Amino acid sequence: MVANRYRSIDEIIESSLFDEITAPSKSAPKVQYDLEAERFLEIVDFVKENGREPEKVPTDLAERRLASRLIGIRKNPERMEYLKQYDDIGLFDKNPGETKIPKISSIEDILNSGSSELLGDDLASSIFDTSTLPKVTTMPEYVAKRKKIKNFDEYELLFKKCQKEITEGKRKIVPFKNEQDIHPNSFYILKGVLLFVESVGERKKIKGKTNARLHCIFENGTESDMLLRSLAAELYKHGRRVTDNEDTLLDHVREDDISTGFIYVLRSLSTNPQIASIKDLYKVGFTKDSVEKRISNAENESTYLYAPVEIVTTYQVYNMNGRKFETTMHHALANYNLDVLIQGPNGKMLVPKEWFVVSLEKLQEVINEVVMRVNL
Repeated sequence: MVANRYRSIDEIIESSLFDEITAPSKSAPKVQYDLEAERFLEIVDFVKENGREPEKVPTDLAERRLASRLIGIRKNPERMEYLKQYDDIGLFDKNPGETKIPKISSIEDILNSGSSELLGDDLASSIFDTSTLPKVTTMPEYVAKRKKIKNFDEYELLFKKCQKEITEGKRKIVPFKNEQDIHPNSFYILKGVLLFVESVGERKKIKGKTNARLHCIFENGTESDMLLRSLAAELYKHGRRVTDNEDTLLDHVREDDISTGFIYVLRSLSTNPQIASIKDLYKVGFTKDSVEKRISNAENESTYLYAPVEIVTTYQVYNMNGRKFETTMHHALANYNLDVLIQGPNGKMLVPKEWFVVSLEKLQEVINEVVMRVNL
C-alpha cells in the first residue's frame, strides 16, 4: 500500500514529491542539421544500395533527381571540398559514372559475385564452397508497402513546422541507435526523406519476437504500416532521428541530454484465473535498461505475478529522476490499485504492487496530465 494518499494530481504536484524529480545530467554534444550533407548522403546511400551512381533514367524521377544533384555538386569545387568528409565511397575520387560498389543484399550475393572483392580472390575461394548446399528461399508473410496518402494535407503542415524548427535549432538531427528510439508523434530521416511516426500499435509476438505495426507518413505524400523492427533496421543503416522540439520537452530538458531510463506500461499474460479474469489490468514501472531486458525473466519474478507480460507502450525519460517520476505515477493511480492476495509458486502469499485496474484511455490521460504538470 502507498504510504501517502493524495486526493488529486494538483495535491501531488504541490507536495514535496516533486522537489527531487528533476536532476541535471551531462549534456551530450550538439548535432546540427546540415541539409547539404543530408542530401549528399542520400546519393551515397543510393550508390551503396545499387552498386552504381544514379543516372538520368526517364522512368525514375527520384533517381534523375539524385543524378542531377550529383552533377551540380561536381561542378562546384567548394561544395565538393565541403562534402569530402561525408564521401566514404570515393564519389569525388573518380570520373563521373565510374563509382561502382558491389551490391550485397544476401549471402548468395557474397558467394556468387561479391566475395572476391570483399575478401580477396584467394581467401574467398578457400572459405566459400556451397556447391553441395540446397538453396532455400523464404518470403515474409506480409510486406509493408508505401502508398499515396489521401489526406496528406492534414500532415503537410506538420512537416513544414518540423523543417522550420530544425532550421531554428529547436530540433536536432542525431544518430539513430536502436528501436527504443522509435516513439509515436516523432520525426526521423530515412534516406534523405523526412518521415513522421504517427502511432505505434500494440506490441505483440510476431515470429517469436516482440514487434508492433507503425503508421508512418513520409514528406513525399506516402504512408506505410511497416513493422517497428523493420523501420529500426532501416534507420540504423540509412537514417537519423529528429529530436523533439526543445520548447515542449519535460521541464525544458534538451533531448540531446542523456536518457535516464524508461517508464513502461505492461499487460499480464498470466493463465491464473484470478488474474486472467481481470479486465483492464496494467502494470506501470520504470527501468534504466531496455524494457525487453527488464521483463525477460518475468515468469520467475513476483513483481510480474510470476507470469509473462507484454509491452503496451514505453516512455523514454530524459534528464529526470525516473524513480521519482514512477512514484508520482503510482500516487496518481493509487485509487486504481489492484487489491487482491495471490499465492505464488513457492506457496507464499503476495500483494501485487504497481498493478492497476484502469482503462488504457484513463491510464493515458493520467500519464499525460502528470507529464503536463511536470512541464509547467
